[in-house]
Amino acid sequence: MRKFTYTLLMLFISSIALVAQETNDKEMIAKTLNDLETAIVENDSEKAGEILHDDVTILEGGGMETKSEYLSHHFHSDGKFLSAMNREEVSQEISVEGNMAWVTSKTKMTGTYSGRDIDLSSLELAVLKKENGMWKVIALHWSSR
Repeated sequence: MRKFTYTLLMLFISSIALVAQETNDKEMIAKTLNDLETAIVENDSEKAGEILHDDVTILEGGGMETKSEYLSHHFHSDGKFLSAMNREEVSQEISVEGNMAWVTSKTKMTGTYSGRDIDLSSLELAVLKKENGMWKVIALHWSSR
């Protein structure tokens, strides 16, 4: 009976540790994505480059870009656009499986850009990979309507 109780206690402690780790990972993932958004808005390509995995694939506006293509092209216009928008996160779901995570987000965006009133729902799918204790974005897909 004593071994059973000890085993049960160890399983309970282990499960608490796993839940705590997953919670910490989810917080780090959310922070990583917030930091990327801030880097885009502030036009900080160096910071964005640290967050984006070297092998990242970015799908946006019907196109597909590598890290270097995105940082030298759409990154700057995305920053100008996001800077002009009021953004309200409607929902965000973070799932973690080992060293991989995926995040689905829905954001309401309103504002004026290039003389046009904007009222959009934006969807994002981000895939992140944990390497050397850091979460990096390895795939992004943005769409809006």
